[in-house]
Amino acid sequence: MERLASDLQRVLDERFVALVAYSPTRAVAFATRLAADDLQALAPLVDRWHHDGLDTPLLLTPDEFRRSFDAFPLEYGAILDRHLVIAGTAPFDEARPADADIRRACEIQAKAFLIHMRQGWLHAADHHHEQAVMLEQSAAPLRVLLANVARLSHQDAGATSDNDDALVAFGETHIGLPAEVLRGVLALDAHPERAGELVKSPDFMNAYLLSAETLWAFADAWRQ
Repeated sequence: MERLASDLQRVLDERFVALVAYSPTRAVAFATRLAADDLQALAPLVDRWHHDGLDTPLLLTPDEFRRSFDAFPLEYGAILDRHLVIAGTAPFDEARPADADIRRACEIQAKAFLIHMRQGWLHAADHHHEQAVMLEQSAAPLRVLLANVARLSHQDAGATSDNDDALVAFGETHIGLPAEVLRGVLALDAHPERAGELVKSPDFMNAYLLSAETLWAFADAWRQ
């Protein structure tokens, strides 16, 4: 990250504002102004950043960041919650995503999750292998969705996307989701081989689909 900051400072010069990491591999680079020449100068460095294990950083001006809170409340909220300033001064001030924007984003995310699950179920038909793949691939989106709904409900203490136990407890306690279903799906990231057994249980699959519907209804109806 420090090498990345050095590259950005060299290219952007006095227009460099800050490099802010929000995961071990992801960061946002802020500059007062960004031009095509900057992208041209930075592009040859991307392979080196990737070789260092870093993702390509987001490039934003402080004004763009502040004015697009309503468009990306979940993404920007995650940056604010987890950020570490590598260089410069982060242009965050006291800005936070509005609850109304978070609710709308959660509703969209939850509805998309439900629709994709229904479509995946149809595409898989009665083939257990395809159903198992669908189930396994739903684990990561479910984890993110639960963490975002926890943030919406102001119950996100510990209920983050890297704490499955807290996410299961939140889903069970505050939304009424079956803990055994959440725990079973979330565990598939580490143990994908278990998906084949889960899809053989109609009760489990029906409960999972109902959980997706309940998650969407909770986000849709949430009021502060």
